[in-house]
Amino acid sequence: MIKTAHIIVLLITLVMLSHCDECDDCDGLITEPTASFAFIDADSLLWVENNLELLTDSLLYTDSVSDQLSLILDYLEDSLTILTDSIGNGGLLEAEQNLITDQIVWVDSLIFINEEYDAYYTTEIDTLNIIKTALVSGNVLVDTVFNLFNNQYQVLEDIATQYEIPLNYNDPLSSLGFSIAGHLYFINLHHTNEWVIDVRGNARVSISQIDTVATAHNFSNIIIQCENSSCKANEIVFTCYY
Repeated sequence: MIKTAHIIVLLITLVMLSHCDECDDCDGLITEPTASFAFIDADSLLWVENNLELLTDSLLYTDSVSDQLSLILDYLEDSLTILTDSIGNGGLLEAEQNLITDQIVWVDSLIFINEEYDAYYTTEIDTLNIIKTALVSGNVLVDTVFNLFNNQYQVLEDIATQYEIPLNYNDPLSSLGFSIAGHLYFINLHHTNEWVIDVRGNARVSISQIDTVATAHNFSNIIIQCENSSCKANEIVFTCYY
């Protein structure tokens, strides 16, 4: 009887300890698996990069012109100093002095104009770099996400750099659609679904080996980032260029 009582007390203690920690997923089913999606406007990014290249070339040219004008100005100022000294010593070189002075004024005006071009190109490059950073970050508003497999959709209101999109845990195929700036984009993903039981006894679907179905999307390019070769849900990131 004593041993039986000890066993009963021990079982009661273990049951009480098992309920000491709060747990959001103790109802037996963990939240559905997701994949992260980032979206980048490829056309706008290409336009920005092309213009950045042109503006950078122009800035390099104006810098080169600036160096040449500075050398010319130094030469003219040295020549003016020599002429001024010669005139001071009785030389009749006023005409040459006036010519050099006019040339210095002209070169000074060219330097001023070149500096304005330099400032313009620099400002434009800085502006485009800010735009490029915003585009590369994927900070895009996705209007609506469609689950094409079961015809469900979700309207989104907040802009984000990444969106966590639920995958289809009832089937090894996820068909998703995204409405971005009035255009509809779609992507099909195939994956391996497996029911697993964790240490708490909760059942959940583990999704791994996630990849795109070849040609089953209308993005211009997709880059997939996985933490390892398993390419698991809640870890994988799709960067979609549209």
